[in-house]
Amino acid sequence: MNEQLQPITPSDEISLKELIQKLQATLTYLWGYRWRLMLMGLLGGALGFGYAHFFKKVLYTSHLTFIVEEKTAGGGNLMGLASQFGLDLGGGGGGMFSSDNLILLLRSQKILESALLEPKPELENNHLLNAYLQNNYSEALEKGKIKLIPTDKERKAFTRAEDSTLAIVISQIQKSTQVNKLDKKASIIDLKLTDTNELWAFLMSQLIIEKATEMYLELKTGKTSRTVAILESRVDSVKKELDVFMGSAALEADQNQSLVLMRARVPAAKKQIQIQMLTAMYGELVKNLELTKFTLEREEPVIQIIDQPNLPLNWKGQGRQITAVVVGFLLFILAALWFLIKKWWYMPIS
Repeated sequence: MNEQLQPITPSDEISLKELIQKLQATLTYLWGYRWRLMLMGLLGGALGFGYAHFFKKVLYTSHLTFIVEEKTAGGGNLMGLASQFGLDLGGGGGGMFSSDNLILLLRSQKILESALLEPKPELENNHLLNAYLQNNYSEALEKGKIKLIPTDKERKAFTRAEDSTLAIVISQIQKSTQVNKLDKKASIIDLKLTDTNELWAFLMSQLIIEKATEMYLELKTGKTSRTVAILESRVDSVKKELDVFMGSAALEADQNQSLVLMRARVPAAKKQIQIQMLTAMYGELVKNLELTKFTLEREEPVIQIIDQPNLPLNWKGQGRQITAVVVGFLLFILAALWFLIKKWWYMPIS
């Protein structure tokens, strides 16, 4: 015979009054353990405070924003004038420095490596790589597991162990460095670098921008800059040769003033022709040099810093008080749950 479901009687329901009574009984039970609960809370607070004090470090953030302004070089007949001397004034590398590429470039191994190895007289260890090792690997340095890298050592002369140390440091810096565009439509780039050493973070962020600027200029205007150097060298060379011929021609003219025969004046006439040719060449070279310098100024990009870091940097503290309160509260709750579970476990089943 099938069992019929019995309706719930009023005696089976838990009234609000009974719920309040049970809650009061639970609080009364826990009140009996108030001193133990308070002790556990204080113990948790002490543990949280100690953890934050000894194991959590203050983090300093160097914040820098900048914008890249690219100048456009005028075309005209400048390329044709320079090509007369086999020179190429075309600057290259502009596409590489679009906003998206520049974001990746600032965190690249080449930029970070050159910034770390840049000598800094204000540092006792002379460059930022050794400073980073002393700040973050002091114990390993004391035990001899790693060594500081001599500041006068060339990069090509690094040992395998030094290469490994440099690679690890660069990997850690990449994780603590954030480079983003402030707005998708804008070209303003934001660089944030975080470290436990305030001076190191301040100097490193500036060096990253400095090295990126140097690479930018080299790729964007390097060919035009080399053209300027070649033209300056040729201008100086032609000017010296012109001075020599002009002095020699003047000397022969003085010596041949009393001569009647025309054949005696032939060498002087040849030198005069050389002087005219050198004068014309000198004028063209000077004109091309000035035009090339003008081109270089017009196409040279400018990294304009909008906001730069200043000491003291923004910092995020150890949070000792907050950590103490949170850990103390958690330990208090866990202790209360333990006492309740203990009560229910040993409660006789009716």
